[in-house]
Order: sequence, then C-alpha cells, then structure tokens
Amino acid sequence: MPSSLLRKALIGVAACAVAFFITLGVIAVLPRAVQDTVPPGVLGGAVVVLGVGTARRFTRRAR
Repeated sequence: MPSSLLRKALIGVAACAVAFFITLGVIAVLPRAVQDTVPPGVLGGAVVVLGVGTARRFTRRAR
C-alpha cells in the first residue's frame, strides 16, 4: 500500500512538472504585449489545474 501512495505522489509531481513546461512554452509563443498583460498567478493556476487533471488521468489508468 505505501508504494502505491508513493507512486501516485511521483505521478502527481511529474504531471505538475510537465504542465509547468507546457504552460511556459505556450506563454513563450505569445506576443510580448500579451505576455506582459498576463498576471503571474495565471501561470501558477494553469500549472495546478493541468497537473491535477493529468495526475487524475494517470492514476485512474493505473487501477
């Protein structure tokens, strides 16, 4: 049972990391004027939402 919890935690961390880099890539492609208007909280929120969604998807497949 503990290894399952550790596995889920690692999947969650990996999903957050992937979501972070995807979000950074999307923001880097946007024009400079748009980048300056996007608040930093939007980046953090997008990373959390994408990370949680991806982690839930992976943990459901593992069952």
